[in-house]
Amino acid sequence: MLITIGREHGSGGHDIARMLGAELNIPVYAKEIVDEAAATSQFSKEILRNYDEKRVAAFFMPVSHFGGIDGGFQLNMQVAAAQFDAVRSLARDNNGIFVGRCADYVLRGRPGLLRVFITAPLNFRIRTLMERKQISEDQAKKLIKEVDKDRSSYYRYYTDQIWGEASNYDLVIDRSKVGTEGAAKVIKCYLDQMKKE
Repeated sequence: MLITIGREHGSGGHDIARMLGAELNIPVYAKEIVDEAAATSQFSKEILRNYDEKRVAAFFMPVSHFGGIDGGFQLNMQVAAAQFDAVRSLARDNNGIFVGRCADYVLRGRPGLLRVFITAPLNFRIRTLMERKQISEDQAKKLIKEVDKDRSSYYRYYTDQIWGEASNYDLVIDRSKVGTEGAAKVIKCYLDQMKKE
């Protein structure tokens, strides 16, 4: 059983993944993908976290780092490749829920793969972040804009597809309509139907 969950920032995709993982008794891989990549590549967790789901333009570094601009770009490519290898490795012999990191694309073609995208209206996501992080409305708006821009650019660069576009997923859920528990139930129902087909 392999499930991938893409998510807009503040939509609760990570919470849904954790709830679903507990209910299905299967592991959830989010930051754990970074940890696996650090354990199986030459990159430290710090480097991997700094590059995690960030837009490619953000990786151009000063000349003194990693051999200049080209070196910074190459590092970006190598870090992404290490994460994608980690996703494939974790999925090879295990059930799992994979959050972000282009996992829906990396695992494409795998039998039984369910690709989910979690969305919610901007105002809902702003309120969610304001409550969760105890930040102002302006701070929440800025954070959503930055994170979603990074994720969208990262996804487009490595998949040549549009992040969040319904045709790239099997199931798109608006969390504001059904809540975290409801979203987990919708995914479980979809899985049950897939088993019948």
